[in-house]
Amino acid sequence: MQADNPQPSSGYQVDAENVAEMARLMKQAHMLTRYLGLFPDELHLAHMPAILDIGCGPGEWVGEIARLFPGHRVTGIDISERMIAYARYTAQEQEVANARFLLVDARQPLSFPDASFDFIHARFITGFLSTTTWPLLLKECFRLLSPRGAISITEFEDLGITTSRSLTQYNRLLVQAARQAGQCFAPAGDHYGITAVLPRLLQEAGFQNVRQQAHVINYSAGMPAHSGMYENFRTFLKLVQPFLIRQAVTTQEEIDVLYAQMLEEMGANDFNAAGFFQTIWAYRPEGG
Repeated sequence: MQADNPQPSSGYQVDAENVAEMARLMKQAHMLTRYLGLFPDELHLAHMPAILDIGCGPGEWVGEIARLFPGHRVTGIDISERMIAYARYTAQEQEVANARFLLVDARQPLSFPDASFDFIHARFITGFLSTTTWPLLLKECFRLLSPRGAISITEFEDLGITTSRSLTQYNRLLVQAARQAGQCFAPAGDHYGITAVLPRLLQEAGFQNVRQQAHVINYSAGMPAHSGMYENFRTFLKLVQPFLIRQAVTTQEEIDVLYAQMLEEMGANDFNAAGFFQTIWAYRPEGG
């Protein structure tokens, strides 16, 4: 099967410059903050004045943290020119002077000096990292953190456990495509494997005192999260179709049928689903 669409240079499964994707990420960020929180309660960000957000997108998390800690310096980096431009505009309009946004490819060595930050945050960066770039980025994060600084990463494994046959199949295709693109640590199955390997990757990068916290969002019909997740999937699973076709796991005709079935099943009164997420955080030792 010959692919007509080139591989995005960003490494994202979805075009990082797509306006619809930016709007989706803004809504998703608000939803994740609502259900997962901004950061683990154990982390005392009041004592961490220099903060970095990797893959900041339109800047929702950076803006929230900057407003919460007006004396801190909060930096967001992303590879998307559109996302960074929007984040800068929003910060200016809302007069959030302690937030800054930089156009940076996190898959490459970062140009910040050693020990530039006290806290590094990332949420859902599996979408643009591979099994080879994950360790490199974590080593860069270790370098960038001050002694006793902390890193926090929230990731997902799949689209969730669901009673929808079509959504389950869509997840299978997505993970299969990601595996072929070198993004999965699990050699088989319908999951990425990132939550299982992150503790080891952090330890190998030099981090210590690794902690984990599990989250669940039940987005069954009638639950508070249902409408938000429905809209999220309606956009994302449409925008990700070129990636699936490039990886030759489906055809446009097949995925169009599956997409329509998925929307119908997610909108049914008997639809049930739960998404599971992991937040993992660790510290750079003082003598490291």
